[in-house]
Parts: sequence; structure tokens; C-alpha cells
Amino acid sequence: MSDPHPVNLLSSLADFIIRVNAEGKILHASDHSLAFLDLHVSPVGEPINVLIHPEDVAAFFKSAEMAGLIGEKQYFVCRLLRQGVLPVWMDCHILRLHGLNEYVFVAFDASHWKENEAKLAHLSTHDRLTGLPGRALLEEKIREGINSATQEKHGLFLLLLDIDGFKKVNDTLGYMIGDKLIKALAERMQGVIQPGDTLARSGGDELALIMTVVGDDQKKGVEAVTKRMLSSIQRPFRVDGNVLYISVSIGVAIYLEDGDGAPSLLSQAEIAMYTAKEQGKNRYAFYDPKLDAVDNGSLSLETAMHEGMQNGEFLLHYQPVFCMQTGVLKGAEALMRWERPGHGLVSPAKFIPLAESSGLIEILGTWALRLACHQAKLWQEAGASNFYVSVNVSPRQFKKEGFTELVTKALDESGLAHSSLMLEITEGVLMSDPGKANAILSGLRDAGVKIAIDDFGTGYSSLSYLKKLPLSVLKIDKSFVDDIPKCAEDVAIVSAILSLAAGLGLTVVAEGVEVQEQLEFLKAKGCHLVQGYLTGRPMNITMFKEKCIPCQV
Repeated sequence: MSDPHPVNLLSSLADFIIRVNAEGKILHASDHSLAFLDLHVSPVGEPINVLIHPEDVAAFFKSAEMAGLIGEKQYFVCRLLRQGVLPVWMDCHILRLHGLNEYVFVAFDASHWKENEAKLAHLSTHDRLTGLPGRALLEEKIREGINSATQEKHGLFLLLLDIDGFKKVNDTLGYMIGDKLIKALAERMQGVIQPGDTLARSGGDELALIMTVVGDDQKKGVEAVTKRMLSSIQRPFRVDGNVLYISVSIGVAIYLEDGDGAPSLLSQAEIAMYTAKEQGKNRYAFYDPKLDAVDNGSLSLETAMHEGMQNGEFLLHYQPVFCMQTGVLKGAEALMRWERPGHGLVSPAKFIPLAESSGLIEILGTWALRLACHQAKLWQEAGASNFYVSVNVSPRQFKKEGFTELVTKALDESGLAHSSLMLEITEGVLMSDPGKANAILSGLRDAGVKIAIDDFGTGYSSLSYLKKLPLSVLKIDKSFVDDIPKCAEDVAIVSAILSLAAGLGLTVVAEGVEVQEQLEFLKAKGCHLVQGYLTGRPMNITMFKEKCIPCQV
């Protein structure tokens, strides 16, 4: 009769498999395991500690204890020691044998995942065109600069550079020339800035510079660098046989004087940059609180937002989400809009950061959550079966005490089933305090609410948090969808994300799908849901009902 122990039954399937007792003493090890760790002497009789990296021993015993208490297989990650020295990352499983105080410890080589994680982390935090830090990493660098400025007592300045009339370059010469121009600009700016300062691409044709200055007249030092930038940019750019003359507008914000955090500094620098454009372009402007004033010169944008909330100027538009395979409507993302009398629709890129820094986002976020739940319930009653609504959650909202109770109250008031709500949260919010984030997300999960990672791949993209946090959905950022299937890098990243999600049992939504080729590629790769201009733009309630909601039969 063959040996019934799983060690022998599974030895050919796993890279490493042994049997241990409750104290961690090794009772049996397969020959395959010995070969994998390049061990010439059997470890039977030795404690498990001799095979596991010292920092990971506690994780092993904690998982063994849980497997014994609840009687279910436990998963964890640890490093095994090859030749007793070289650490090898492993995906590990431990299960208590039925009726015995013994455990089966099975592990699979995960070193390639760790390597891919490092590559993905770099790709997702750095702009692929310029190689510079991207938006998410820019905010992290600003926070690091603030900490350094506080400790070292030096000045910290944030500069935003935006190409004047860049749309004309794209419209006239095409997007490929436009991209190459941005890359050439980034390379030229790297030759102008001071050593130790950080240049980043904050989006589109916009670059950001985090600049530290010491000395008494710090503004003068910033002005000198800014003038060098403007002078350098006046030299022609030669791109694929085209000689291009461009200019930029630069906005400057100062830490503490203008803002005390990354969102506020970015908002103030952007306001200053638009002021430079209004003053004639090809120049720089320092942020001034007066720059917030509206046309009558007396009412700040923040005050206008307060009045807008009182006057009902804020509204929600909804972008439909469809099943990739069947084309059936599955849900909608609620998107906040501000329709300001005399000004039209105010860009969310302008008012959302200001709402976040001022605290108004807590009021607006609560209003959006309640309204979206109520509207989703009405659409379900109108015939949209199995319909969900997704709502974006701001960092301030998520971290505020009682957020879970706020969500459940909105659901209960609307009558919407908890499973019909999806909350979209960015990676940066989760990783700023993983412990607190896990506690909040666990409470939401227990309440039946789905959690989506918004813009996945543009932030930290750590594979470890995907395993630890109770998530339901990944949303692939538009920046990765834009160039598929033409761009090999984006194809590789999107394919990896879909494969990763499948292994973790997560639903994937592709954002920003605008052309048929993108849709066909994603469909072939098994992506679940699609959202973008190809299948439906954001629209108001009336238009959404007319175009997307089936008639009640």
C-alpha cells in the first residue's frame, strides 16, 4: 500500500513540501524538497527554523496556529533558505492533518513574482514616456520634501510647467510628435535643475519640479532657476525633422506660505500656472491668495463652492459600465460635476483638490454617496436588474471616523442592497496606513459593500496588499489602456494585471476604452467589465435613463 501522507502524494507538484509537528519539528521531507533547497543532509528531526529566514519564522507559526484553530488551509509568504543561506521567496500553504497534531507545509517558488513586482512598481510609479516619477510618486516626493524641509529648516517650492498651445502641436503634427516633444522637454529640464531636486511628469504636457532652497532670499534663488528654464526652452526643439519653438507657463507655490500638504501645494501651483498663462504665457507667477478671486475680484473659489452647494450647483453624471463579453449593462460610476452659473462646468481637476484641501470634500462626498445610492435604487426599480453604482471615496472621507457607519446609513436610507454599492479607493490612500485601511475595508466588506482599487497600476501596485486587503475589483487605469494593443509594454502590463486578478478571484474593469481595437483585445484577454467613451460617456440622469436603462416590462 502506498504512503497516504500528502507529503508523498504532492511531492511532485510543489517545489517544497514537508510534514511538521505542532512545535515545528520536521517529521518528513520529500526528496524534491531537499533538491530544491540544495540540501545534502535531511532536515528531519530539526526545527523548522533551520529552513526559514529568521524574520519569517513568526509568520509560519502564526499561520500554523490559525490552521489548527479553524481547521482551514492558511496562506502566507516567506523566505526559505537555499543551502541554509540564500533566501528564496515562496508562496506558502499550511494545513493541519485530520485527526493529528501534525501539519503539511507546502511552498511554491515565488521569486519571479517578487522580481515582477519590483518591475511593475517602477513602471506604475514612473512615467513610461519620460522615465520621470508620475503623479502618484510626485505626491509622495512632495511629502518627503515637506518632512525634510521641516527637519532641515530649508525652503521647499513646487513649480508646475505647462506647454503653451500644446494642443496645436498634437492637432497639426500628431500625437507621436507631441509625445516626443514632451520627452525632449523633460530631458532639457533635467539639465537645468539643481542636483537633488525632483522633476516629475504630473500629467499630459505638464511637468512638476520639487525644489529645495537654502539661504535668506529663497525666492530670488527660485526665480533664477525659473528664468534659466524659460531661457533654455526658447531654444528650438528638433523632433523627427520638425523644428519646434515652444514656450511654457510656470506656476510656483511655497510650502507653508501657500500650502501645508501635497494636495494644497499642487492646487496652488496650478492656480499660479494658469495665472501665468492669463498674463501672456512664456512666464512664471508665484501663487497669491488673490489669484483665487473670481471675475468680480471679491469671491474666492472656495467661497463659490460653499455657495454652489447651497444653490444646488453640484450634480452627478453617470458613466455606464458594461459586461465585456455580453454587452449587458452592469452598473455606472457616479462622477461629481459643478455647473457654475456664468462659468459653465468647472473642471474636477480644479475644484476636487481644493475641496480636498479645504475639507469641503467631506460634505460633497456624503452628498454624492447618498444621491448615487438613491438613484441606483430608482434605476433598479425601472428595470436595471443586477445593477450597481460605484462612488469615488476621497482620502479625507476614507480616514474620517465613522466612515463605515456613514456608508451603511446612506444605503439603508435609499433602500439599495449593500451588494449594489461599490466604493472606489486609490492605492495611495490604502498604502498610507495599511493597518487602518484594512480595518475600515473589513468593516465595509462585512457590511456587504464591494471595494474597488481605482486607477490600478498608477500607484504602489504592491502585490502583497492585494492578498491582504478585502478587495473585490481592480480598475485598470486609462493610461495603460490608451496604447493597447500597439504598445508592447502596455500589453504586457494589462495582461499581467488580468492574470493576477484571475488568480486572486478579482473582477477587472478597464477604464478609458475609446476604440474598438482596445475593446477586442481586452475581451480576448478575459477582462470582465468595460467603461469608456466607446461604450458610453458620462451623462446626466435623464440621458442615462434614456440610453442605458431598459424599459420596465
